[in-house]
Amino acid sequence: MNFNEKDIVNIIIAGTAGQGVITLKRLIEFAAQKAGIRRCFGTEHHGLAQREGAIVSHTRYQKELNKDERKNIQSPLISYGYADLYICIEPVEALRHGLFASSKTTFTINTHSIPGVMITAGLEEYPTLKTIKEKLTQYTDQIFFLDATKLSLSTFNSNKYANIIMLGFAVATRKIPFIQIQNYEEVIKERLREPENNLKALHLGLENGRKIIGDY
Repeated sequence: MNFNEKDIVNIIIAGTAGQGVITLKRLIEFAAQKAGIRRCFGTEHHGLAQREGAIVSHTRYQKELNKDERKNIQSPLISYGYADLYICIEPVEALRHGLFASSKTTFTINTHSIPGVMITAGLEEYPTLKTIKEKLTQYTDQIFFLDATKLSLSTFNSNKYANIIMLGFAVATRKIPFIQIQNYEEVIKERLREPENNLKALHLGLENGRKIIGDY
């Protein structure tokens, strides 16, 4: 999909509390400012989230504005069916927030699962990746998986870089237009701890994304 500079870009980031969903959202928004994006709105649904509880954020932006203000972003919330991109740091969260997807949507999903309380208690069953993909294909065929947590552990001996790896993976979809990789690099250097590792994680995700996604 080719974006026009006046198009509204809609991004959902979903995961569980403690996975860096909000950090990732803000990183994209700060990078959008660096890229000269004219308008960028966002919101976070996390008021009652405890560690490993479900969490989701919305990011919306426009490179350039329309003369008709009614065609510009007016709300930070994405309407059902209007998401261009999902960045899912936990697989089942892709299903939990699937109502925002449509045929134009691309899913990038970390395959590492964090079962909720009902599942660990044996009261519910965690769906397989195959089941998750089958459900999501009702919306779109643009569904891509990467075990970002495993990649983070094997590279850094820590899982805390999985969110930045997922950002690089998502950049490879070309569904975050008008923001250059240099913009993310600047924000990482300015705002994140251990910038060298985070920069490495970003490019690690981008490299794997290019291999997995290619020219879909």
